[in-house]
Amino acid sequence: MSGETDHDHRLRSGAEAVELADGLVLIRLPEADPRFPPGLLTATEQEVAREVFGGASNSEVAERRGVSVKTIANQLRSIYDKLGVTSRVEMVVALLGPPASPGDDGSG
Repeated sequence: MSGETDHDHRLRSGAEAVELADGLVLIRLPEADPRFPPGLLTATEQEVAREVFGGASNSEVAERRGVSVKTIANQLRSIYDKLGVTSRVEMVVALLGPPASPGDDGSG
């Protein structure tokens, strides 16, 4: 592909993969909104998940919401349990929506 280096690749999804040192790869996702499974998370959990999805730390979310960092950590644990994930990264991936089926071009 023209204009690409060996270390910078644009993926079909619009994401970018950038190779870092020691074989690590940084994936930059295009801006997206979280897709919440209907009825799974409370309104408060959705608000917290949306902020974390956007890159906010627990401290930042707590400050914005006027609660303790421990409260945010507890809310995240509840969110993780409901989504069946164990980390922020897994939560973000889960909230990006289900992977496309083979042959699905996303045009719906």
